[in-house]
Formats: sequence, structure tokens, C-alpha cells
Amino acid sequence: MLFLRRLHFWLGVSGIVAFLLTGQYMDKVYDHLEGLPNDVRMLFRSSHIYLLLVSVANLVLGLHLQRFSDSVKRVLQYIVSAILLVTPFVLLAGFFAEPHMDDLMRPYSRTALYGLFGAGITMIIMEIFGDSD
Repeated sequence: MLFLRRLHFWLGVSGIVAFLLTGQYMDKVYDHLEGLPNDVRMLFRSSHIYLLLVSVANLVLGLHLQRFSDSVKRVLQYIVSAILLVTPFVLLAGFFAEPHMDDLMRPYSRTALYGLFGAGITMIIMEIFGDSD
């Protein structure tokens, strides 16, 4: 459990660094998004802030992950953990790919945000009905 907590914590910290770097990327490569169409600017900025969102979620999970005695809750926690460990990478891919897709397509962000929502709801339910060791 300690390994998983550290993994989430450091992925969260790394994600915050990636958030800062994607901000610099938008500034340096795209002149702070000046002159881009509004839809492209929106896609860059929303992907950028989604990366911060999931990074903070990983950071918080790294600080508050707990061991459940119930095997069903333990399995659910591992599923939630797996989702949150993959999501920053999906969002980072979306940051670079989605602004260049046609028709405001958001396949990366949509998948990642639904996963984050499901993971969050699952964690809330587990906390309400959970008895942790």
C-alpha cells in the first residue's frame, strides 16, 4: 500500500510539473495562444487545466489512500488507482492531439474525465460504506 501511495503522490507532483510545462509550451510555441481560433484555444486551455485536475487528484490519493479489509472494496480501490494512474498520460496525449482534430473531437479528454468521474464516485461510495483498517 505504501508503494501505491508514493506512486500516486509522485505522479501527482510530476503532473503538476507537466501542467507548468504545458503552460510554457502554449506560451513559447503558440505565443500564449494569440491568433489561434477560439475553438483551438479552448481545447488547449481546457486540456491544460484537466491535467492539473487529475494531478491534484493523484496527489490527494497519494496522501489519503487507505487499506480496506473487505476484498470487494480493496479490488475497487485498485481499479480506481489504476484509472487515476493512467489518466494523466491520456490527458497529456489529448493536450497535444485534440486541438488539431476536426469538429472539436475530445476522445482523450472525454475518456479520461469519465474515468476520473467514475473513480471519484466510487471513492465516495467506498468512504461512505467503508470500514478501513
